[in-house]
Amino acid sequence: MKKCLLTAAICLAACSSLFAGSKPATWIKLNLPGKGFFQNYALSADGNVMAVNLGGEMFRWVRGKGYTDLGPTDGSIGMSEDGNAITSGILGADGLVNAGVWKASTGWVSLGHTPNGCNLDGSWGSPYGMNVDGSVVVGLAWYCPGAQAFRWSAFTGMVPLSHPTDRSSRASAISADATTTVGFYEAHFGNRRPARWIGHKVNLFAGANANGEATAVSSDGTQIVGQADDATGFHAFYYTDALGMISLGALANIDSDQSVASGIANDGTVVGASGSFFGSGFQAFYWSARFPKQKMRFMKDALKYMGAKIPNNVILSNALAISADGTTIAGTWYDTNFNSGGWMARVR
Repeated sequence: MKKCLLTAAICLAACSSLFAGSKPATWIKLNLPGKGFFQNYALSADGNVMAVNLGGEMFRWVRGKGYTDLGPTDGSIGMSEDGNAITSGILGADGLVNAGVWKASTGWVSLGHTPNGCNLDGSWGSPYGMNVDGSVVVGLAWYCPGAQAFRWSAFTGMVPLSHPTDRSSRASAISADATTTVGFYEAHFGNRRPARWIGHKVNLFAGANANGEATAVSSDGTQIVGQADDATGFHAFYYTDALGMISLGALANIDSDQSVASGIANDGTVVGASGSFFGSGFQAFYWSARFPKQKMRFMKDALKYMGAKIPNNVILSNALAISADGTTIAGTWYDTNFNSGGWMARVR
């Protein structure tokens, strides 16, 4: 009997510590400054600054100060961990979409394009990620007939990273310390494979035959998340060199359901969405590498467990960003009355 009680106590302690915080979590609907079917978010390391792309208009939000309209962009988004720089595709002086960087001191500045670049449908490419202070930017550049991952810095300009012959690659995120870039590297038949670049050398860490892509990386480059195929379908994954690939599965035990991770905090908290394009759609999920054998949870259930108050008729459809310190999560919601918008949660 004592053994059973002890086991129960250990399980309770583990479950409690997974969602433990110094105070109850909070959840709010964002008072967005505009509308747009397309929404995307990026957060500073402490969650006090946020970049918001609403239907192609970029806004910068600062806690306690509100939103500043930064003008039209192409929909891509990235923010430095210090919150002082934002990257997206902007209209350049040449009349084409260029990768750009915004800072308060300069406004938007075009990063140009790769030496072997070409414009495709009026675009040289798009940026997707920045390091800690915005001094390094990564993304996708067109080279025709495909796309190639790029890395930009003020010292080197825009330099193409490796890509398969006549196929494409993309750099989707870079670690804050700028050591590790992650994204995809296509196979011969065009299927994407999760990839990372250490410097300019590509590594197919999930295996040469894996299908999927990496979407986010921790500040030190040691933890990578994304989506890859497993025995039952395309699901979110968590990867470290020590643990290898861990498939996170899906919220529902349905083989056709997918999941994809969109962000990772430095403590191993992973967020994203899971579901199906048919039936009930997608919902946001929460998973922690501190307890790798536990299944992902519905984000709404996790936040309510941590003390957040969320209306019963609200569905959290996606979690698009999490701050590096794990305190802040942002995403999208809709309700049973066909309203929709953005949300933000503070978990500790």
